[in-house]
Amino acid sequence: MKHNNKGGKLRPKVQWTAEDRARHQAIRDLFRNWRPSPEELIASGEGANFDLHGEYRELRPFVAEIKRAREAAGLTLAEVSRRCGIDQPALSRLENGHNKNPTLDTLWRYAAAVGRRLVLTTEAICDTRPIQGKAKRVAAARERKRLGSSL
Repeated sequence: MKHNNKGGKLRPKVQWTAEDRARHQAIRDLFRNWRPSPEELIASGEGANFDLHGEYRELRPFVAEIKRAREAAGLTLAEVSRRCGIDQPALSRLENGHNKNPTLDTLWRYAAAVGRRLVLTTEAICDTRPIQGKAKRVAAARERKRLGSSL
C-alpha cells in the first residue's frame, strides 16, 4: 500500500471506487463555470449538506460597529455584561472574533446593552449559474433586471 507523506505523517492512499470517481467528476463539472455564494448554493438546493458555520464574513463588521458604539458610550465589558446578562469572557470572544456563530438572542442583547437596535433584512439571491442558449440568456437578463429594480 502506498502512503502520502504530508507534514511528516504517513497516511494510507485513498482507494476510490469507480462510483466515487464518477460522483466527484459530476461535482467538479457542476461547479466548473458556476461559483455560487453560500446563500445561492443553499437556495438552489445544491447545498443540502452544506454546513455554513454562520456567515461570519458579513457578521464581523456588524459586531465591530457595536463594539465602537460600546467604546464611544464609555461602557466596559463588565458594565455591558451586567446589562445584558452575557458573561464578560463571552462578550470578549464575540468582540474579538472568536465566536463565529452567535445566536440572534446574543446579538440582540449585546446591541441593546450598548444602546443599539438589531435590524434584520432580506434580499433576493441572484442565480449565477451558467445559462445555455440565447433565449435563456435573454430571460435571465430580464430576471436580473427585474430583481435589481425591486431591491
